[in-house]
Amino acid sequence: MYDVIDEIRKLEEKYGEDFNWGTDFKNEFFESELRKELALEPSFNVKAIARSYSNDDVLFEYDDKVFRIYHLTYSGGEPRYQEFTDGRAVVDYIERQFVEEYCEEG
Repeated sequence: MYDVIDEIRKLEEKYGEDFNWGTDFKNEFFESELRKELALEPSFNVKAIARSYSNDDVLFEYDDKVFRIYHLTYSGGEPRYQEFTDGRAVVDYIERQFVEEYCEEG
C-alpha cells in the first residue's frame, strides 16, 4: 500500500533541509484550524498529514481516501484547496511544485 507520509519523508531525505514540506508538526492545531474555517463537525474524519514550511499549505486526508492541500487563511473566509484522489498524485504534485519553485535549473 502506498504510504503518503513515508513518501513525503523520502522527499525530505532526497532534497535535504531545503525541502519545504514535512510531516513533523502539531497536526491537531491544523486540524482544529480547518474545522473552524470550514465549520466541520467534530465527528468528520480529517487528518493533517503534512505541511509546507514556506507558506500556509497543509495536506489533509479525508475519510482515508481523499487528499486535499488547503491554503489556510487564518482570517475568515473559506480557504482554497486542491483535491487528489490518489496518494501518488499528491506526492508527485508536492515534489513538482518544490522543484519548479525552489530548485535552480541546470
